[in-house]
Amino acid sequence: MGGGAGWRIGRLGEIPARSELPGVSVEEYRKAMAERAPHILERWADAGERFAHVNRKTHDVRGYLGIESFGANAFQAHEGELLVVPHDELGEGEQNEELYLVVEGRARFVCDGETVEVGRGEVLYARPGVRREAVALETPTMLFIVGGRPGKAYSPPIWATDWRG
Repeated sequence: MGGGAGWRIGRLGEIPARSELPGVSVEEYRKAMAERAPHILERWADAGERFAHVNRKTHDVRGYLGIESFGANAFQAHEGELLVVPHDELGEGEQNEELYLVVEGRARFVCDGETVEVGRGEVLYARPGVRREAVALETPTMLFIVGGRPGKAYSPPIWATDWRG
């Protein structure tokens, strides 16, 4: 991984989650989320109870690369584990459309109740309001996700802020 003035390179699987960076306080983050957006913490807790996720990893692509104009993350999991937490982008008022690229493995998405399998090199696009979730079908499976609000300037979602304690 490296780069120069104005550019940077990285390997998706080696980009850390925001919570793994120096100076990050998970406790302070959860406290801020509990005050500002408890519904998101509830959504995450519900998903944690309903889906296996022991090996699930997040990769903060946007933060690592310093991207400011769109959201970018990668999620990685083992077969049968949660990749995308069930959501519709409406509850937190974000209204994001999202593009999911399967980089490795295969994923089973459920979009508005319809099940679809997406394999390596394939993409799935979901508009705001589409209820979606995804589970890994192989070990490992990695998704690269890009998102933003149609017709609006990008601002990080409510859950992507307040990591530093």
